[in-house]
Amino acid sequence: MSTSQFLLSYSLLIIAIIALLTYWITRKFVLRKMNRTILKAEHNYQQQIANLQMQLSGKVNMLESMVEKLRLSNQELNRLNDIRSKFMSIAAHDLRQPLSAIQGFTSVLMMDRNTTGNAGNSDQAALNNILKATDNMNMLMADLIDISRIESGQFSMDKQPFSFNALLTDVVALQNVSAQKKGIYLQTCEYPTDITITADRFRISQVINNLLGNAIKFSPQGGRIESRFYVDNGKLTFLLSDNGPGVIHSEKDKIFQKFHQSDVDRTAKKQGWGLGLSIAQEIIQAHGGEIGVESAGLGQGSTFWFTIPL
Repeated sequence: MSTSQFLLSYSLLIIAIIALLTYWITRKFVLRKMNRTILKAEHNYQQQIANLQMQLSGKVNMLESMVEKLRLSNQELNRLNDIRSKFMSIAAHDLRQPLSAIQGFTSVLMMDRNTTGNAGNSDQAALNNILKATDNMNMLMADLIDISRIESGQFSMDKQPFSFNALLTDVVALQNVSAQKKGIYLQTCEYPTDITITADRFRISQVINNLLGNAIKFSPQGGRIESRFYVDNGKLTFLLSDNGPGVIHSEKDKIFQKFHQSDVDRTAKKQGWGLGLSIAQEIIQAHGGEIGVESAGLGQGSTFWFTIPL
């Protein structure tokens, strides 16, 4: 081996040894520093987890406390609601007896005066007002009883087959007296065949009476109300259209809520309590049907409708 080759080999050996020493020193100190950094980061991470767990535990305890308070409040609300329903039912039943007595005595006085011929105009008007007031109170009592039954889950339907054509004829004839006093024309579109449905006749007549009564109440003097129905796809659809003040879009769902009254006609508003449509909705839904209203807007009249399966 020549001297130059020996020196080259020796130089390569020295370089290799220096490289190994550098790698070993770098690895030793860098890895140690990295390990310290990792351990510190892990410690901080664990500490953050512990803090979050403590915070979460506090939030869970707070949430459990709030849930318990909500449960107790709900129990109290149910208790008070039950008391209110019972009070409404008891009050309605107890008030009916004196109202019936007032109504009966007033009718006797009116008959007495008509028989003897001593009825003065002022006395007759006063007696008529008493009768109207007792009629209104009796209707309110009936609505309150229905609401209490609905809320207590005792609002049941007595479903029997009956002629819907005949029912509609009876209701229109009854409401026609009130319509004539306002000069309102009631038109019934006759259905070509007699339709028999299985439902609670009294409750369905209650719904139609309510819708027709509202239409008469809100329609202007000399107005027009049209009732019609048709059968399609195994269900009956009833529609009642009027040329009254109409219903704004935002009130289409609200008017079926308990005690809700429209601000469209404040004079008519004073004549009701906002229970009739809510009860009507419960009756129709109890028959597996739907109820609603359509209106083009204020001054455009409205069409109330309901559907019930045959």
